[in-house]
Amino acid sequence: MLNVRWERIIGILLLIVSSPLLASTIYSSAVLNEANSLVEVVPKQAKKLAANYLAQRTLSDKTEKSPSAISRDETDSRTRTPGGTIDALRILARAEFNLGSQESALRHLAEAKEIATNYKLPYLQIDIDLLETRLAWSIDKDAIAARKKIEKLEQSYSQINNTQLVARGLRYKMTMLKADIASAEGEVDVANKLYLEAKPYVDNAKSTHTLIEYHTTVGKHLLQNKKYNRALSELLISYWKAIETDSALQLAQVNRILGQLFYERRVLDKANNHFSQAADFYDNYQSSPMLAPILKRMGDIYYHQNKYNLALVHYFNAMDHERMQNNIESVIEIRISLAATYLQLVDYTLAEQYLNRAEELLEYASIPRLEAYAYLLEAGLARHKRESDKVLENAQKALEIAQKEQDISTQKAAYQLLYLGYEQSGQYKLALEYLLFYNSLATIEQQELDMISEDAFRQQKDFVEQSLHLSGQKEELEQTHAEYRKFQKITLTLFVLSALLFMFLLRRGHVINVQKDELDTLNEDLYTHSRSGLKNLRMLNAKLPASLEESSHKFEKWHVGELIHEPLNDRLRFVMIDVPFLRNMYLQHGYQEGLKLERAFGEFLQQRVEHPARIYHFSDANLLYIEPNSERNTDPEQLFEKIQQWIMEFEPERILNRIIRIGMADYPFLPRAYTAVNDKELIDVLLMSTSTARTLSMKEHCSQWVYLKAIDNAPAASLATGNIRKACKHSINQGLIKVHSSFKNEDSIKKLLKDE
Repeated sequence: MLNVRWERIIGILLLIVSSPLLASTIYSSAVLNEANSLVEVVPKQAKKLAANYLAQRTLSDKTEKSPSAISRDETDSRTRTPGGTIDALRILARAEFNLGSQESALRHLAEAKEIATNYKLPYLQIDIDLLETRLAWSIDKDAIAARKKIEKLEQSYSQINNTQLVARGLRYKMTMLKADIASAEGEVDVANKLYLEAKPYVDNAKSTHTLIEYHTTVGKHLLQNKKYNRALSELLISYWKAIETDSALQLAQVNRILGQLFYERRVLDKANNHFSQAADFYDNYQSSPMLAPILKRMGDIYYHQNKYNLALVHYFNAMDHERMQNNIESVIEIRISLAATYLQLVDYTLAEQYLNRAEELLEYASIPRLEAYAYLLEAGLARHKRESDKVLENAQKALEIAQKEQDISTQKAAYQLLYLGYEQSGQYKLALEYLLFYNSLATIEQQELDMISEDAFRQQKDFVEQSLHLSGQKEELEQTHAEYRKFQKITLTLFVLSALLFMFLLRRGHVINVQKDELDTLNEDLYTHSRSGLKNLRMLNAKLPASLEESSHKFEKWHVGELIHEPLNDRLRFVMIDVPFLRNMYLQHGYQEGLKLERAFGEFLQQRVEHPARIYHFSDANLLYIEPNSERNTDPEQLFEKIQQWIMEFEPERILNRIIRIGMADYPFLPRAYTAVNDKELIDVLLMSTSTARTLSMKEHCSQWVYLKAIDNAPAASLATGNIRKACKHSINQGLIKVHSSFKNEDSIKKLLKDE
């Protein structure tokens, strides 16, 4: 009779705690992670942490569009991103709601929504609206209004075409909220369908926390609708998963619901065991609002077990915690429970004392259900005082309230007191009439208990049958496994002998093949760029010096007359290509997409470069292209246009920065002194010209090329200073090196080269 209210309180708490909207989230700030973990356990502390986070940091203008911005909260304790601010406001709203400050909670959500709108964060805005809808529905229980709001949110969600995990998470939250509303409205089939609809997300999420949360929510739904066996199955999944993953908070939540399940099935020892485990967890946190309802329920269990002294201990503990929470309704109910317990202990003085205190508080709070309880206790005390008129008067008042509230348990207790009151006053006919009413309601309750007992028997029977079936299968499996192991050993012995013989015969060939494969793999890894697949700088360093030395040697022989014809085929043109989109594509497209794009670009270039030309991946955004140049007067612009065309043809449907910056030089660099410039110095000349082209490109916002060409009579001494860059600048000033470029203002280019 005195326990219905606490069942409702626990149901509401479980609804909030098991809500998928309040699922555990990993934040970039350790402060927010701690606050989020304490929202349900110690909302006061969570509120303090979130408020300090907002007060001690200033809002940054940067939005979470890059990895560095996402982790900013973690690296800079002075600022907070818009996303971090919204997270803190949501935590603050949930904490205020759990503390009973409903208006403050909604006000914080309105502020969070304004930030999400200003910074154009559609996913966070929908997430905030979902939380606001859930809290508003928890306040007013207006299912129609909540469903209309969800429909609007679904329309907003459908306009954001994205299948990422965040978007699927929002769909999951909306589905679970609709299922919770249907469950609270008694629409069991609709709720079952919606919970089943949300199940694929749980399976794909690969998150143990989400899995536990989902089965806990479904178990709570089934419990509220008296589907005890199915509820037990769902809750046991959550229970063992929480133990397996050592998730203490979720284990406490599941223990609380399992305690309620066994309490309703009147398996009081099991219920007390689970409530006790939950209480041990929440007792570690000071002022946790979750502890008082559990202690009250444990007191109810001891009351039903006629262990009244233990019941008193738990009621007093619950009353201490409720006093800290300042929940007047719960305080009144605990005092009524104390009065009922003292009445059972025949301590009428204390029973009347606690009852009078509860009645004083009821004058300030209109709670019909508790008023009915108080009238029943007044009638019970009057009966022991043999004041029949007061018994009948108070019992009749309790009956009227119970009939309005449709509370069968209270009606039954009122009819019992009316029967006893009339019997005490000698009005046996009326006593018999009310006794019949009492027996009728008692029969209905007994039938419900019988159904519960039958369900328990059926479940126990199923468990026994499953255990026997599994036991028989286990024995059969063990026997089959033993035979399999015996056969496996024989087969393994024969296989080992055959394998040893075969390996002995093929050992030499096998070793050679393995070593060859390893060598090929090492060469490929050593001389290939890991992302683009092009030849890398290590290959360039290994091959270029020897190649240039051989080429220079042939030119020297021709120069001194040992060769009749000039080795024109050994002339080379070196092109350093700066491709800006290679530098920025990871920031623009993400790591995975960037890897695919760079690999595709490398394969594309390999198809375009024709032998004997070759291309190397010099650095992240720089490529080195080398091709034969038998004619010294070849127009460099043709080569530039060819490379530009390659870039334009690469994935034309993709939005990329197609600008390129090219630096060019020939080898031999000095026509009269073939060995004056070695490989490293030639690379330096290319880098200098490419840098100039890059500066021009950034200024003109288009592709540019710069070509450095020494005049025919340039002496070797002009570049033999030991500093090739300085020597080139000096030679340019003296006119020994000509600068050709797509930018026609030669003076400007020379100035840029001086500044390099």
